[in-house]
Amino acid sequence: MGFADLHTHSMYSPDATTTVRAVLKQASDVGLDVIAITDHDAINGALEARELASQFNVEVVTGVEVTTRDGHLLALYVEELPPAEMSLDDTLLWIGHHGGIAIAPHAFNQLPNSLSLESVIGVFNRPRAKGFLKGIEVYNMATRAFNETAEKLSVYRPLNFSKKKKKLSVYLPLAKTASSDAHVYWAIGVGRTQFNGSSADDLRAALESASTIPIPFEGQMPAPPLLSWVRRIFLRRFGYASDSLSASSPVNTQRFDREALLKAVKKMKK
Repeated sequence: MGFADLHTHSMYSPDATTTVRAVLKQASDVGLDVIAITDHDAINGALEARELASQFNVEVVTGVEVTTRDGHLLALYVEELPPAEMSLDDTLLWIGHHGGIAIAPHAFNQLPNSLSLESVIGVFNRPRAKGFLKGIEVYNMATRAFNETAEKLSVYRPLNFSKKKKKLSVYLPLAKTASSDAHVYWAIGVGRTQFNGSSADDLRAALESASTIPIPFEGQMPAPPLLSWVRRIFLRRFGYASDSLSASSPVNTQRFDREALLKAVKKMKK
C-alpha cells in the first residue's frame, strides 16, 4: 500500500510558506510515497519538485490548484498551466485534453472558492466533461483547522463538512481522497490518501478506478494551524521561508530569494 498527499502548496503560492525542497523533505519524513504540489494558478513548484524528487525518495505528481469561475479545482498529471477563470466544464475539458485528471478540493464548503454541490453534480449531466473529474476531497486539513478556530472565536458555528462530504460522496462515482492542503511545512501528510501500489502511476490507476481510501487526521494538531500560518506568512514578508538544504538536513527557517521567485512565476505565466 502507498500513501499520497494530493493537495499541498509551496512558495509559488502567495499564501504558502514552504520551499519546494522542504515540501519534499517533509513528505519523505512523514512516510509519503507520492506528493502533489498544487500551487494556486502556478505549476513552477510542481515541475521543480519533479526534478528534485529522486533526492528525497518520493515521487511527484505535477499539478495545479486552478481557479475556475465555479471554484477551485485540482488539475493533476498536467505539464502545463491551465488557464484560470474558465468555467468548470471548460477547465475539465482542458485538463483532459492535456492528459490530466481532476479532483474537487474542499467541495460543498462555505469557504470562498469551493465548488458547490450543484456544480459537482452538474458535471455528471454533461458527458463531455464528466470523464475527467475523477475524485473528490472528503477530508481537508486546512478546512478542519479553519472551522475549529472559527468555532473557538465564536465567528460562526461550523458544520462538520468532512462528515457531510463523506455522506454525499457515497453516491458519487468518484475516488475519495484526504489531503492536507498544507500551506505550512508541518501540515504535509496531515490527511493522506491510501492506494494500491506505491508509484505515481499506481496512484493514478487507483484514482481512475475509484479505489483510493481517504485517511483523515483525527488527532491533536502538531501546532495551532492558523497561528502557525500567520506567523510564517509574516516571516515570508521579511524574506524567510521553511527550507531544507538537502535530504539529510532538517526543515528550518531560512532566507529565500524573493526576486527570483517572482521572476519565475512571471515567466511561467507569459
